[in-house]
Parts: sequence; C-alpha cells; structure tokens
Amino acid sequence: MLQTLTNITDSEIDILTEKSVEKIENICTSKDTMMNILGVTPYNTKMTPFQKAIKIYPPLLSDTYAKDVVREVKDSLLKKYRSGKLEVVGKYTFLLPDFYAACEYWFGGIENPNGLLSDKEVFCNLFKKSDKLDCLRSPHLYMEHAIRFNVASDGYGDRVSKIKEWFTTNAVYTSVHDLISKILQFDVDGDKSLVVAEPDFVRIAERNMNGVVPLYYNMRKADPTLLNNKTIYDGLNAAFTHGNIGIYSNDISKIWNDDVFVEGSKEEQGEAIDVVKLLCMENNFCIDSAKTLYMPERPDWFKPVVSKYTKKKLPAFFKYAKDKEKEQVETRNQSFVNKIFDRIPNKAINTKGLNLGSIDYRLMMNNVNVVCSEEVANLYNELNRKYRYMINMKDEYIDNLRYVACQIRKLFSKTGYSDEIIADMLVEYLYGHEKRYKQLLWFCYGQCVVNSLEKNIQIKKTKFIQCINCGEWVEVDIDSKRIRCDDCFDIERRRIEREKKRKQRMSHQLTK
Repeated sequence: MLQTLTNITDSEIDILTEKSVEKIENICTSKDTMMNILGVTPYNTKMTPFQKAIKIYPPLLSDTYAKDVVREVKDSLLKKYRSGKLEVVGKYTFLLPDFYAACEYWFGGIENPNGLLSDKEVFCNLFKKSDKLDCLRSPHLYMEHAIRFNVASDGYGDRVSKIKEWFTTNAVYTSVHDLISKILQFDVDGDKSLVVAEPDFVRIAERNMNGVVPLYYNMRKADPTLLNNKTIYDGLNAAFTHGNIGIYSNDISKIWNDDVFVEGSKEEQGEAIDVVKLLCMENNFCIDSAKTLYMPERPDWFKPVVSKYTKKKLPAFFKYAKDKEKEQVETRNQSFVNKIFDRIPNKAINTKGLNLGSIDYRLMMNNVNVVCSEEVANLYNELNRKYRYMINMKDEYIDNLRYVACQIRKLFSKTGYSDEIIADMLVEYLYGHEKRYKQLLWFCYGQCVVNSLEKNIQIKKTKFIQCINCGEWVEVDIDSKRIRCDDCFDIERRRIEREKKRKQRMSHQLTK
C-alpha cells in the first residue's frame, strides 16, 4: 500500500517512519516498554500464559527466556517495518452501506435515495478525532487510496448523533452517492477495509491521488450451463491454468519500485502507470477465470512494453516481505519502500540498568518442596529440542495447537506425575538451574505456573476502560470511576481550571 505513494519527499518518509523507529528504539528503555513489546497491553484480550505471568510477576522480564522472546519480537518488527508495514493510526474494519438509504429504497419506494451520507463522506466511529480517513483494501495493486471525510468526527456536531441512531457499529459506512465501491472493488457481504487516520499519511495519499480515477473494464460473466463432470473439470482446469495471481502482483510491485518513478520523465511514468492498469485488469480476469472460463489473450504490442519492467528481479524489500534470497532481488534503489530500510535501526537488546529485579522461582510453584526427577528432565530436553521452533511464542488455543500440546502432556503423564507436579518440577529444573530454553514449559504448563503465581502473589484487581475522549484503552483499579486516560484527564482538568478562572474574572467584573 505504501509503494503506490510515488510522490513523497525524504522528510515525509521520516515522518511516516517516526512511530516505527520509536518503537524499535524504545524496546528496552523501561519495564513498561518491554511488557508492551511482549503484548501485555489493554488491547490484548487473549494473553498467552507467559504474558499473564509477566503481568503478575514482572521480574520474569530479567530471565534469559524473556530476553530471547523480546529479541525475536524485535527481529520480527524489524522485518515487518523494512518490508513496508509501518506503525500507523488505523484499523481493519467491515465495510457497510448507508442503511438509511437502503430503507428509503426498500420501504419508502424512493428510486434515488439521499441517505445520511453525501458524496465523498464515510462514517467511522473508531476515529472521532479524525476528519479525514484513507480507506484501503487488499489487494492494493493500483492507486486505491479512497480519501474521505469522516462524518463521525467532532466537527459535525448534531449531525453525528442523528446518524448514530442508524450506524451503531464500528464499521466504516459508505455513501450511495460515492464511487468508493468502484475504487476499492468491494461489496458489502463481509469485506474489510484498512482505515488509516494518520493525518500525515492521509495528506500524502490525497496529494498522490490528484487526477486519479477508478479503473473500470467490462468483465465477462459465466454462461449458464449444467453442473456436470465436464463443467467441473473445465473450471478446475481454468483455475490451475490461470490461477497464479502472484505473478501479476509481483510484476506490479516491480513497476512501482522501478527507477522510472525516481528519475523518469512524466511521459515515462505515465507509460509505467498505464502498464500497471492493464496488469490490474489481467489480475482480476485471472481471479474470475475459474468461474467464467475466460482469460483475455495478451496482445503482441503489450508484451515488449510490459517485459521492459517485469524482466527485472523483485524489489529489494522483498527480502523482508517474502523471504527472498539476495540473488532473487534487485539492488536497493531509491524507491519509497526501499528507502525505509536505512531509517529503521537494528538496535541491540540491552536490559542493563532497568532494575527488573531477581526471580524467586518458588513463587511459580504450587509446592516449593518438589524437585525435578532425572526422567522428567531428560524427557523435557528431548521434546523441547524437537518442538521448540514450532511452539515458540505460541498458545495451544489461539494458534490451534491444542492437539500438539495434549500429545506432549500425554508423554509426560506416562512418568506417573500430575500436570501440577510436572509443572513444579520443570520450574525447579529450568529456573532453579538457570536453563535457557523454556518454550515447552510455557506452551504446555504455562497455565499451571500462572495459577501458582496467582496463589502466591497478592495482586490488585483491575478493569479496563475506554477513554471517552480519545478511545484509548487503559487499566484502572476495579473500584475506579475514571472515564479518561491520563493524557485526556490532564487536558480536561486544565480546561476546567481555565473555565473556573474565566467565571471568577467575570464575577469579579460584575461586582465592581
């Protein structure tokens, strides 16, 4: 989605990468940033046992296993950012139509309903502070940046409360007067959009979209036919013959990252964009070919034009985006996404000076007198070597690995001990003897460890609230009546103080 923003300056790239750079650089600056990078946040409603344990007992962050996990998360972020997936203010949400307009049509008999939204307007209650949004959708091949006014923002006053009576979810609602469905090529049967509210991103995308109109071409429809073995075979054959859509998207990426958009003339760039348009069309015909049994033949004049770009290797950032080898990609040029590489630092993990505290592993045990048997220790070492890469940073329920976890626990149960005793044994063996590789413990017996921590450590009961101003989720005491995050609370407090002083001045003037 970034590669289509070809009209962008170096200073704007610095602005867009700022949040990502900050996240990498602050990974180990404090206990809170370490917990944040490990996913211990109010937004994570399905924490793994390891995340729950860190939240209850933060000294676990000083352990080598936690540091290894942080290092792996950092490497994952580095790869993600360098592949062009930056930190932005945005969210994936469902695309929905103007239901008021639909009711006008269905029940009011109005042939051309007005609805609640005008042309170039959307309603997304997720971003009350953002008056403009960039609505995007995968696959993003051409220039599908739909910049729209957000009627849910504060500037629309009483109109918002009226619309909210009809638009009650956090989806993005679109207007019946708008061509946004043609730009994003969506229908409203469960399609999602990435809605970006980052002001600088929206501003840059809007500039790049000047003069750009939606692509439109007459797609073929499948002829009505009987469903039999022959038609099923024809559909399967077409799918296997034309179904490799990755070819088209890769070729389009080669063009968007070509030097033509770095140093080419307007005419050369126009030709490259025209090639992208035609490849987008071929891609969509390819997707539909299995049901329509039709795929247009590429004309002779087009082959030399497209091969001028597509004969090259993949862009350099595909080393991170698609795990390509160095020999499979071009030398890094000055395209937007390739420029990101130099801006994302590969910072070493260093937790010295954080005062994370030392671990008392006995707090992680149900029975502190348990000592690990040699049989259990040997079995753990054998199974951890076999499974540790598969199960690292995974949860048996969230990642659909329940069967694997049950099979491993079954092998341990053959030693004759209960799950709770085996958990205590492994804690004593791994943490008592400062072993490094603890993946299997947290994957199979992590919840037993969490249960012991909850029994041995007195923790305050808390709840999560959503700030009524900015929408940020924060954790507060269970009895707290707070309705705002810290930042918004300070802003509101200052506003109240200013209002109080203003009233005092007015009162003082009236008494004179």
